[in-house]
Amino acid sequence: MSSATAIGFTVNWWLHCHARMSPSCFVSSRLSYNSKPNFNFILRASSEGLPSELIEDSKFVPLNAEDPRYGPPALLLLGFEAHEVLKIQQLLKELDGEFLKVIYCTEDMVTRSLWEAVHTTQHNLEEVKIAKSLPRICFLSGLSGEEMMMFIDSFPETGLRPAAFAALVPNSANKPLQELIEEITGDHETLTGEQL
Repeated sequence: MSSATAIGFTVNWWLHCHARMSPSCFVSSRLSYNSKPNFNFILRASSEGLPSELIEDSKFVPLNAEDPRYGPPALLLLGFEAHEVLKIQQLLKELDGEFLKVIYCTEDMVTRSLWEAVHTTQHNLEEVKIAKSLPRICFLSGLSGEEMMMFIDSFPETGLRPAAFAALVPNSANKPLQELIEEITGDHETLTGEQL
């Protein structure tokens, strides 16, 4: 699955990544910014071109622009470096998204629920002890489907390394962050054959 045409990439065809029977979070993939096909997570909702194990697992449903906001307005960043916050904040400013709180994942958050993590207050991002060795994942909270699409579509303009994106939804809120990380990285590896 190394060809962009095998999956298809458009803003209107994004997926939610779900637990076995109920929605959990969504994951997106896109081509990286270099010429080599590389994914960091946006797929189309049709099952065409998706691996059969993902179709049979029933984890994916479409993310729609009309999807309502859920959770506090926040970006939870895993696997990002402290210096990258300036580019994230600049992107948020350009998108009129300065209302979003940027949160770095710390070691103690990994065992807590996603809901607890996005409600964390970090007064000074420069002093936060960021968890090391985590995959690059950005959890989006408190955004509508359309706002999530705008953010993810604009992310390459930052020049930052690619990341996977996941949305806080009711059925993922109480799951431990570690469990969600494993789901997202597993789905990414299934789709791309590469590790996050």
